[in-house]
Amino acid sequence: MSNVRLIAKQAGVSIATVSRVLNNHASVGLEVRTRVLGIANKLGYVSSVGRRATLYIAFAYTGPSSFGSPFDASVFAGLSSAMDESGFDLAVLNLPRDKKPTESYTQLFMRKGVRGVILRTTERTRGVCREISEEDFPAVVVGSHFQDSAVNYVYGDSLPTSKQAIEHLISMGHKRIGITVSLIEDSDHADRLEGYRQALSEHGLDYDPLLVFRVPAQRPDGAQLIRRVMSDPVPPTALFITDPVVVGAAVSQAHRMGLKIPEDLSILGFDDGDDRSDIYPRLSAVCQDSAQLGYQAFTSLVGIIQSEPGERKPVNMAVPTWLEVHDTTGKPPNPPVRFLPDGLRVQASPQEA
Repeated sequence: MSNVRLIAKQAGVSIATVSRVLNNHASVGLEVRTRVLGIANKLGYVSSVGRRATLYIAFAYTGPSSFGSPFDASVFAGLSSAMDESGFDLAVLNLPRDKKPTESYTQLFMRKGVRGVILRTTERTRGVCREISEEDFPAVVVGSHFQDSAVNYVYGDSLPTSKQAIEHLISMGHKRIGITVSLIEDSDHADRLEGYRQALSEHGLDYDPLLVFRVPAQRPDGAQLIRRVMSDPVPPTALFITDPVVVGAAVSQAHRMGLKIPEDLSILGFDDGDDRSDIYPRLSAVCQDSAQLGYQAFTSLVGIIQSEPGERKPVNMAVPTWLEVHDTTGKPPNPPVRFLPDGLRVQASPQEA
């Protein structure tokens, strides 16, 4: 196990300086601090104080938390399974709250007794992942991917399957297809939107921004989504809802409105676990094994932590998704229908019949 003396030797500083860096003393300049922490990370430094506490892997959000989502619940199940097979325990950190303005992320993690961190991020806070990677602290992002940096990641590759899903709708005769994506931008929803765009383009259909609906990933918004979509003068005949929480509420609202699925509207969803069988009719969906993502992220991070100095290999893992066609997709209605805001069912514009 590396120690302070070895870090001092490789960094070309005194043992006292290393100690001050590790304890976030303000007297050490940024250049020296960065050099010392980089070497400490590469050597896999573990504090000799409270050694048991250094057997923690942390889970942390770089932005808003989403513990209640089906995706995160499944990821945690996978993290738990991997934890049971390792010598590490799992801790949860609040990065915005816990990080002091004067310390680096490495200093935060060392102060918390953390050996590595699994990160959940959004488009707005991806810079945090890059910063932690640049510090060379052991970290793996789960549920997102990076093409322009050395960030380690494990994610569900939903772009090709989303494209396949839209092609399935097109093959059934749908030309006016809507899609919903999260109001909070992230790479997963961007991939699903890109698959949608590619399918339309390759089949000679125009991309219409008015058919892209951004909604918060919260259950009430599924009901609002259906009311909004179906009151349009020319509503879509099919809808790809890319968030599992939203799709369940959307189907329930469709039933309450007297909307027949798939006769009046085809709905294709996204399933992070096994929820598609709990929806009636049984949901056609792009599916991913989110528990496997959590498992792979944890085991990959353990591998990074246990690697010898200089032998760490990058983790860029894409876990395939798949399409299951069930009972919520069918041929487009002829003529198409719409629902007025008061719930009255009327015939839609014949231009899309």
